[in-house]
Amino acid sequence: MNQNDKNKLEKFGMTHNQIVELKAFLVERYVDNMSTKDLVAYVTDDLDRYYEDMSDAEFIDEAKNYWEDHYDEVVEEVKEYVDCDFKKSIKDRRDDIFIDINNTGGKY
Repeated sequence: MNQNDKNKLEKFGMTHNQIVELKAFLVERYVDNMSTKDLVAYVTDDLDRYYEDMSDAEFIDEAKNYWEDHYDEVVEEVKEYVDCDFKKSIKDRRDDIFIDINNTGGKY
């Protein structure tokens, strides 16, 4: 056992590898217990932060790679949307997201 494991064992009662495994187990359990709506919100927030941290050049490159041949069409749609009078705020659009995981059209 190395000194790092000895220190962690003394401080936390676990070695480094055990702590790593506990982290993985916590993530698995946390995700398993999240609703679809919570997962969507989490991924959306995570991607927002990911893209906000990119430079504009990196982001545009990422968008071009994602949309490939449809990039120019998407950019035109975004430009039209930004200039329209009836658009919703980003928060309002996110609140309207509905994922029909049961394929029932929202009926139970």
